[in-house]
Amino acid sequence: GTKYPRILLKYEKGFASSIDNYNFDHLSAKITYDATIGNVGDLGISIRTGQFFNSDSIAFTDYRHFNGNQTHVGKSERYLNVFNFLPYYTHSTNDKYFEAHAEYNFKGYLANKVPLFNKLNYYLVTGYHVLGVPNQKPYMEFTVGLDNLGWDRFRFLRIDYIRSYDGKQMSDGVIFGLTFLDILE
Repeated sequence: GTKYPRILLKYEKGFASSIDNYNFDHLSAKITYDATIGNVGDLGISIRTGQFFNSDSIAFTDYRHFNGNQTHVGKSERYLNVFNFLPYYTHSTNDKYFEAHAEYNFKGYLANKVPLFNKLNYYLVTGYHVLGVPNQKPYMEFTVGLDNLGWDRFRFLRIDYIRSYDGKQMSDGVIFGLTFLDILE
């Protein structure tokens, strides 16, 4: 726990063994920040940006691929590095990119105000995710869900309603989150 954001700068250099076209440079930066807002909840933010240089002919495996999910099952932990409904490889790039994730977990602050519902000890969670790459409209997701679902000590479930928009069409659905590590603690 720290009150300051964490900053990660990264430089990658691709060296091809025999094909010069596969050489590239990739510079990226990532900022993550977690904060507890008194007794009102937890805020998590993750922002990443980057750019490739000399990358016109690199192999597709060297592109920047973003964490998509098309299974409707996720990890119950914070969704600060995944796009819940992004189809795999649709936004992969060898150019510049920007992605941001924000999630606010009310830790029972709002849910505990509703009579009878407060006995369940569920946490309301909201989130926003955005991804930008050249030649495509930004991809966005808005989420709202319930965390800490379960019984007694077995609270390893989360359910989120996701609304995604990619500039052409809007879609929505539900993600079921599972975390079994909380049971072992």
